Amino acid sequence: MIHTMKMYLPIHYQDVQELNKRFDIKSFEVNKFFEGKFPGVTMSLSAMGKGKWKLSMFIDVIELLNKPDITESDYPNIEKKIRGILVYLFLHSSAYNEHVLQRIDFRYDVCVNNPAIRQLLLDIYKKTTRMYKRQNKIIGYIEKETKKYTPYETTVDHTSGSVKSTVYLKNEERIAKGEFPKHYEKDIIRFEIQLKENHMYDQERYGHRPRKLWAYTKDDLYREYFNDRIFPIFFTGDFYKIDLARKIIYDSALSSSFKRKLVQFLKKVSSFDVSTPLKNMSKKTLNNRLEMLENLGVNPILIPKNHPNSPSHIKNPLQDFPC
Repeated sequence: MIHTMKMYLPIHYQDVQELNKRFDIKSFEVNKFFEGKFPGVTMSLSAMGKGKWKLSMFIDVIELLNKPDITESDYPNIEKKIRGILVYLFLHSSAYNEHVLQRIDFRYDVCVNNPAIRQLLLDIYKKTTRMYKRQNKIIGYIEKETKKYTPYETTVDHTSGSVKSTVYLKNEERIAKGEFPKHYEKDIIRFEIQLKENHMYDQERYGHRPRKLWAYTKDDLYREYFNDRIFPIFFTGDFYKIDLARKIIYDSALSSSFKRKLVQFLKKVSSFDVSTPLKNMSKKTLNNRLEMLENLGVNPILIPKNHPNSPSHIKNPLQDFPC
């Protein structure tokens, strides 16, 4: 469910002074001084102006609780751990009552043992829609010095200033950074939604939910965000090569006309990406084609015919997402 989060907590200046005196440190030394003391937690103290201070915390919840499968039932323990840190620092935890959640990442991990299949799936996901709800697809970057475009090797992002939806190969990402994958990251494809500060501010502003951790650690909300920000981008139908997809379509109860249109639609998507058919059809028609394929359990993105040693069918990693 949850992976990482960021929050800040208002701190009274007197508490800052007492912290500095008790540990014989300066305010800017907090993170370095306590580095490694609290698993999965980095933090900093900073002045907000007019005598007000804040403690910023970035928390890897998996490391904080030492467990990979986080659910709504873990919230009391998360709060207890954070309050424990505050008590250690300030001798009380009242600041938690006023915390402001600035970012939270929801995740869903799927183990795919075959590395060739993992890479094939990532290549397939590069053909997803170019934009969804103002989230632009990003599959590479421009190097600052050379100005050369470099494709991402392990990641496909769809991002805006408020939300980022991502799929990436966690095992390969760790190795690319020169790090060892954790035991729960081995052979993992991770789907992730990052809710940014702008999104959380708007959710509170329009009365949907406060910027409090307890409001975002709900299992139903987790499923709601995946239904809204992952499934419409990456889809839930299985992946097929064209011949098998065509057979499924022609064995269906659809009219002959729609069968032909769906096969042509798949070919257009396969030529570049899910947005390609918009050159010749409306958004409404495209969504209608996607819905038909969804009902047949067929992903609109085909397994490339020329991909070496690729199977004719791959089960969608999102199929077993908890309903």
